[in-house]
Formats: sequence, structure tokens, C-alpha cells
Amino acid sequence: MLDFNDSIRLQFLAMHNGYRSLLALGHVNITEEPEYYDFNTYDSSYYDSLYAPSASKMRYLKYDCEAEKSAYKSASNCSDSSSPSEDYDENKQIIENSSNISEAALKAIISWAREASNLNKTGEEVLYQPNLNISNFANLAWDTREKFGCAVAKCPLEKTNATTIHVVCHYPKINKTEGEPIYTTGMPCRNCSDYADEFFCHADEGVCVMDSQDLDIRRRKYFYRFWV
Repeated sequence: MLDFNDSIRLQFLAMHNGYRSLLALGHVNITEEPEYYDFNTYDSSYYDSLYAPSASKMRYLKYDCEAEKSAYKSASNCSDSSSPSEDYDENKQIIENSSNISEAALKAIISWAREASNLNKTGEEVLYQPNLNISNFANLAWDTREKFGCAVAKCPLEKTNATTIHVVCHYPKINKTEGEPIYTTGMPCRNCSDYADEFFCHADEGVCVMDSQDLDIRRRKYFYRFWV
């Protein structure tokens, strides 16, 4: 497993929760804006269609070392295809031309998050539709998820002397039914109490948390440059 340390774990945690925060707040662009738009003819429905709906109970994720172990087992197989276990949903990204773990991790998360561009085809309720190629996004954004773990492995590139980095994140398996909402839309944090009375809203981040010590402002900076 390359040099995978707590700093990298915190980066994965920061990027996951940072993206979930942006999504919860309604700041994730799901289509390209035109080069010129006449705001004298402003159409709120058009503007709203540029962004994924905000989420009313987006949960803050915890990092899980058991999920990391499972992810490493998959990453170290160096397979080009995804190989989720019975216990975990899997996101996998193969990064070429990079020997930097931090850079590879960022590229992987960005790739999965960019599947959100297909959300304009799912309707206002952000429904899970595997045929739209949003499975990686769904694993990243499913609002009721509690934890995840990630791993990276250096793998040979077939028929060359080059290597690739396999980035894998595992999420405890949930039953994803076609047509089911990936997250509940609505005002950020409005439905945090659906989890338990102990959950509270971190209004600045739009996420539901139990422990205020979990909140780390660094988790957002990775995505401001891409989606805001």
C-alpha cells in the first residue's frame, strides 16, 4: 500500500465530506453554463436547473479502517474492473502518469463526482438510475451513509514499464433500488432529526452531525475551485 498514512486518510475524509457539503448546500453544478446569459431575461427555473438540488439530511461521514482494509484488498489485485465484496459498495479509479498519492486521490474523487452531470436526467428527486452512469456518484453522495474507507496501490501498466495508481474506496453496502432517491432533497439540514434526536445541523456546511469535533473546515477547500 504505498505510503498511506493518517494525512492521506484525512484527505479522503476531507474530500468526501467537502463534496457532500457542497451538494447539501446546492452548490454542485450539473451542467455547463452558456458563455453568455442575458440576466435581463432571468429565468429562475433555468438557473435552478444548473445545480443539483440541495439535500435535507446529508450525513457527515466517518472514516472506517475496516472498510480501508477491504478497499486495499481490491486495489492490490490491480484489476481494471471493479470488484466489490459482499459487504461493500466500491468506487475504483485507475490513475495513470502519477506517482503522487494525494494527486491520485483528488483525481479519483473528481472523476466520481463529475458523474453528477447526469443528474439533470433523473428528475427533481435525484433518483438512482444505474443506466445513467451515476453509480460512483451515488456511492459518494448517498445521504444515509455513515462511513467509508479508501486505499491506493501501485500497479504495473500492461506491456509497458510504467505503473498506475489504483484508487479504491469502499462503503458499507446498502440496498440501492432503481428509482430510489440518492438523497432527500430540500432545505439543508431540515430532516437531520430523521436519524436521531442527537443529530444536529452544522448550518455552514449543511450536513447532519453527532459530534461537533468531527467538523474540520479543511474538508471543503478541495472542491471550491471546481464547483463553486
